[in-house]
Amino acid sequence: MKTRTGKIARLPKKLRDQLNHRLQNGQQGPEILAWLNALPAVHRVLNAHFAGQPILQQNLSQWRKGGYTDWLRHQETQANTRWMIERSDDVDTEENDEYLCERLARVLTAELVQHTNDLATIKSPGERWKQFREIALELSRLRYGTQYARTINLASHRWNRLVEKEDAAQAALERERRKNSETQEQYLERMMNLLHRPDLREWVRTDWPSKEAEFARLREIYHLRPGSTNTPFHPSQSSAEGARRGAVYNYPAQTK
Repeated sequence: MKTRTGKIARLPKKLRDQLNHRLQNGQQGPEILAWLNALPAVHRVLNAHFAGQPILQQNLSQWRKGGYTDWLRHQETQANTRWMIERSDDVDTEENDEYLCERLARVLTAELVQHTNDLATIKSPGERWKQFREIALELSRLRYGTQYARTINLASHRWNRLVEKEDAAQAALERERRKNSETQEQYLERMMNLLHRPDLREWVRTDWPSKEAEFARLREIYHLRPGSTNTPFHPSQSSAEGARRGAVYNYPAQTK
């Protein structure tokens, strides 16, 4: 956009906005000129750049066709942007997993729509084509960015589901481990049952007459055949229920 250098264009933005609002509200030229030329801030600008010459009706008319028209277009763009943001908030309420980039993409889309509408005001075909190409390029970038964000979002959802699945499996294993774990009382009871199994007691004897006799008895306990390569099952590997069934308690009677 061409930079404006006229009397009104050089005024501070605050004053230009106030002037534009007065024009928008239908205030007449003579009243506006009287207000402007009486302001100290306007005097400073006019003295610095225009030899103190006041703002005339011609200056105001030029501003209506230029700066004021741009300001109206900017106001319309801002209104569209605010509407899109409000609409994005509504959609975000319905779609809780939407990312901020999706909302911003809609805001940028509104801006591009506004610029597309402005193409009709450009008289030069060459300039209109140039502006159209720039808008098309920005739209392409926006679509690429949005698609990339959706791809990242999809990958993130897949990763989260995988993590949740692994966490659930780990939690199930932990529950199973706790279910099968023994209390101290249960452990002591299993040890007592093992110590009261006759086969285990015989296995831990140390009064064998010879090593050969001990080996022969162990083969009988484990039901091993000569030359067998099977690993014998040790009585201590029995489950709690197996240890209980094999235990024999034969306490001596207590005398009263």
